[in-house]
Amino acid sequence: MNDIEIRPSELRDLNIVYELICDLEDTKLDFEAFKSIYNANIRNAEILYLIAEYNETVVGFLSIHVQRILHHSKPTCELQELNVFSEYRSMGIGTALMQEAERIAKELGLEEIELTTKVFRKRAQEFYFRLGYQNTHLKFVKKLS
Repeated sequence: MNDIEIRPSELRDLNIVYELICDLEDTKLDFEAFKSIYNANIRNAEILYLIAEYNETVVGFLSIHVQRILHHSKPTCELQELNVFSEYRSMGIGTALMQEAERIAKELGLEEIELTTKVFRKRAQEFYFRLGYQNTHLKFVKKLS
């Protein structure tokens, strides 16, 4: 779709990325903590933030974090966040973000992209399956506070 542009996120995207992540997590996050993490991560060469614009409006976000894991022969990356505002879903925007992430990962010589999604996000799971991702792991989480 020619109306979709994928570009690296910039410092000026802080507020809209905050909105996208709050929407993804269905909560209002601490803005100052978010801002601190965003500003640190956007300068980190091992973390890539991508923005999706539709008709020059920011409508989606994706983040991948390069990882050097001992049990992998090459660096990998993990997709940490992906969200497209609900009114822009099913328009190819998420797919465009994923294709750009995969292109960059290949360009960087990464072994694979790993990702997790919440068990209740059935639509997201179907999306990843359609893109060729396989469910090969279980993720366990323990809150420490």
